[in-house]
Amino acid sequence: MNAKRILALLFAVLMVAGCLAACGETKPATTDPVDGTQAATGAQTTFVPWSAEDIADLGANIQKEAAGNKVTLKVWQPEAAQDVFKAQVADFKEIFKDYAEIEIEVAIQGEGDAGANVLSDPNTAADVFGFASDQIMKLAKPGALANVMFPNEVTSMNTPASVEAATYEGNLVAYPEVGDNSYFLCYDKRDITADQAKSLEAILEACKANNKRFIMNTGDGYFACMFLFTGGLETMGLEEDGETQKFNDYDIDQVTASVKAFADLFKTYKANFESNQTSAVVDGFKNGTTSAGVIGSWDVASAKAALGENAGFAILPTININGTDTPIKNMFGYKFIGVNSQTKFPYTAQALAYYLSNEECQQERAEQLEWGPSNINVANSDFVTNNESMSAILAQATNSVPQTIIVGTFWDPCAALGTYITESSNDFSEANVKAEVEKCINNILDL
Repeated sequence: MNAKRILALLFAVLMVAGCLAACGETKPATTDPVDGTQAATGAQTTFVPWSAEDIADLGANIQKEAAGNKVTLKVWQPEAAQDVFKAQVADFKEIFKDYAEIEIEVAIQGEGDAGANVLSDPNTAADVFGFASDQIMKLAKPGALANVMFPNEVTSMNTPASVEAATYEGNLVAYPEVGDNSYFLCYDKRDITADQAKSLEAILEACKANNKRFIMNTGDGYFACMFLFTGGLETMGLEEDGETQKFNDYDIDQVTASVKAFADLFKTYKANFESNQTSAVVDGFKNGTTSAGVIGSWDVASAKAALGENAGFAILPTININGTDTPIKNMFGYKFIGVNSQTKFPYTAQALAYYLSNEECQQERAEQLEWGPSNINVANSDFVTNNESMSAILAQATNSVPQTIIVGTFWDPCAALGTYITESSNDFSEANVKAEVEKCINNILDL
């Protein structure tokens, strides 16, 4: 089937899907994707992810969708990324300027709240929006997300983990745009060597020697889940009821041993350990009271500003569990670009989402915003591989649990467990710790 027939069929499918979406029903796109080759640009500087022939076909269908009127779209992205996205949107408009008048507003909206705002009023929400991976189920289950128009291209150019995280019930429902929405280790190179940074015991010993602190937010379920994950427990989506968190076939004794190892270590180094927010880690670097801590990808710029050339970054260290140095396993999330199923211009919105998530745009955001890419080529680029912070957090993704389908009952029990193990006055006998672990898991399951 040639490109014109593919795109004509796709346009027809999208028009039907748009009508059904208006009635509250969404249908998956079932056509082949558009060729993702780089066009010969000559004097043009705008990145073009399609061939010249496909641009003509895409433009013709955008023109049909406009139906003689102006195409108007709204894009949501966070405040810090506004300038970059506005420039990339302008490039997209330049590509199709001869086919339709396209007006695109780029508005401020944090990824963490995007899902809730789309669901509260989908008809006035953005047509294209960035959101965090833990919102996939919340958005996809009621049909708020349109299925991805270019699944083959998206699958081939992004990491398998990011594609899996963007998939709901077998359908790719979002375009991966960021592959580093997580946390990792940051340390002061004047206090801690790269070798010491490999072990939590060595890090805490170095903090003691320097009379400084190690900080991580154990009272937050997003971070405290690492105590369970390091022991082998993993989230696996939902049970058949569609509401209860599903876990892997974990060993409760191994999970207990992991939690106990953290509790004992924090108790041993209680004078040098502090549970606090990631911003406190950066503040501690600034005032010279902190040697190391667990920070989020969103803290990298401020950490570098605080420590300068002394800023060290690494994957989360190991912890010794019953004589075995075990890598600490965290929750690793992604950020996606979604297309609102209620958009009045589904074809143009899909093309825009694909464009904004493509290799060149991810490369630009990596260089200008230090957003860790989900795109395989960008992740392997010289800029990323030579960037210590970006390399570290992308490496952490290989030893993590994807933050995708997480039930609302997950967070508070994990936070309570984290608070329990950092209270040094508690008796951390194996029986007591196991009871707390079982209580945490049962509360997640809402038993």
